[in-house]
Amino acid sequence: MAPPLRPLARLRPPGMLLRALLLLLLLSPLPGVWCFSELSFVKEPQDVTVTRKDPVVLDCQAHGEVPIKVTWLKNGAKVSENKRIEVLSNGSLYISEVEGRRGEQSDEGFYQCLAMNKYGAILSQKAHLALSRIGNT
Repeated sequence: MAPPLRPLARLRPPGMLLRALLLLLLLSPLPGVWCFSELSFVKEPQDVTVTRKDPVVLDCQAHGEVPIKVTWLKNGAKVSENKRIEVLSNGSLYISEVEGRRGEQSDEGFYQCLAMNKYGAILSQKAHLALSRIGNT
């Protein structure tokens, strides 16, 4: 009668299988499967007070795997770009002439930037854009 077969795992030193698996993961040709890229803010918008008709930039710069899409919110609603309002290539919001007269659309409010990539999204802190009462007639 032939001797019973022994499992291969018993022939290897303890921990050898675990080391082989770790080596396989490290040398894997599929880097996207084993890595994760989080988004984080490099710059977030800050509270600012400006005079009507002045330009202003609200900073927003995110770090993470590209492409990163930045969208701006004012009081929780999406900001639409127009001839006065533009999202810069670094993600910051540029307003060429701040508006705030009675009877006109006011830029005053709370702004946040939303940064998104294929891994998820992050929302910045709120920044209050206030209008100076000096020269605001």
